[in-house]
Amino acid sequence: MTTATRARPWREQSTLLATTLSLLATTGITTVLGLAFWWVAAHLIPVSEVGYGAAAISAMTLVGTFGMAGLNTTLIAHLARRPHEADGLLTAALCTTATISAGLGAGFWLVAGVLAPRIAPYLHSGPEAALFIGGSAITGAALVLDEALLGMIGGRPQLWRNTGFAVAKLVALAALAVLWHDRLGTPILAAWAAGTAVSLVPVALLLHRRGIRLFARPKWRALSHIGRTSVTNTWLNSGLQVPVLAVPILVTGILAGANGGAYYVASTVLTVAVMLPYHFTTGLYAVSAADPRGLAVKLRMTLRICLLGGLIGVPVVIICAHPVLRLFGAQYAARATIPLQLMIVGYFGSVLKNHYVALCRISGNISRAAVFATVALVVRLGATITGALTGGLIGVSLALLVVMTAEGLYATPAVMAALRKGDPREGVLLPADPHPAGPSYPPG
Repeated sequence: MTTATRARPWREQSTLLATTLSLLATTGITTVLGLAFWWVAAHLIPVSEVGYGAAAISAMTLVGTFGMAGLNTTLIAHLARRPHEADGLLTAALCTTATISAGLGAGFWLVAGVLAPRIAPYLHSGPEAALFIGGSAITGAALVLDEALLGMIGGRPQLWRNTGFAVAKLVALAALAVLWHDRLGTPILAAWAAGTAVSLVPVALLLHRRGIRLFARPKWRALSHIGRTSVTNTWLNSGLQVPVLAVPILVTGILAGANGGAYYVASTVLTVAVMLPYHFTTGLYAVSAADPRGLAVKLRMTLRICLLGGLIGVPVVIICAHPVLRLFGAQYAARATIPLQLMIVGYFGSVLKNHYVALCRISGNISRAAVFATVALVVRLGATITGALTGGLIGVSLALLVVMTAEGLYATPAVMAALRKGDPREGVLLPADPHPAGPSYPPG
């Protein structure tokens, strides 16, 4: 074996680690500032208003997720193989996503804010509607930008954007909470939308320094050529994303704003914990999209790190749940400590689920993964509603724990088969879809 041959596996794993560490750095920075955002909100705004604001943010992010039309994950693999097409293609993707997201935001406002105002009382007037629609457009474009360049230049653009986002929304919230008093949490929504808009500036500057023009002339024909892949990605991404974003909306609608606010803060802490397997599987896909050779070695490494992180992190979260939530206020600790302790145990199911989805994407087999995600979506939403009606927040968290565990058990055989055989197609899906896609967003 030559020196170059021996060095290749290390180079491949070092690329995986570099991409993942960049994503983890993003999470570290945004976690601290994100928790500061909700700490400020909890201390300046009543808990019921926090619940409505959190539900509005979840709805806006949900709209932006549908508005992406799968372009975020499609572009990861496409630009990894054809980096010269970034100029123009990226611009066309961002314009398309913003337009679709704005249209969907208007539709959501019409249905939930006008025709059925009890569903979304936080969209009760014209300014809130305009803010929601504009924020949806910006959110969709930002989510595409976060992931599109991972396979080409790594996670640095995402680090810059999310750091700018975390700082900008925190500053905006501190100002708006003092100047804008609204019983339905509108300052939270406004701060979130403003922070998203400001966060695009640093990443545009970074890309300009790297010779990538974020606002080049759109290449609509190039975008149309990857449309089929985007359709498949949209189905899968929606199945993965909808339950994560819809649950806070359901909890707020069924159990009122105070419980919704407490649940959202607890779920934010949970999301921080499950970001470890999410980022490692994102990195696994990003470095394997163009060349899946050596997958078993990389898969074994990511599984070991994620499972070890859970063995350490899950007990820490269980022990620290009450004091951490107490930082936000006594109501948050009283309502959400047990729900957080229950939900964090589902971390291990999340590890297996994220790896299963990544393997499906690497192999190019999206359809069965999309079916899995769709079934999980229906089960998760049904379990949430049932748990809320029968057991309040504790019922919701217990139902989610059961669903997360079941998802992990379903994924286990395919993950074990890929470890044994080293081929993402073995034990996962055959025949392969010729159009591979990207990672899930967010974890859950």
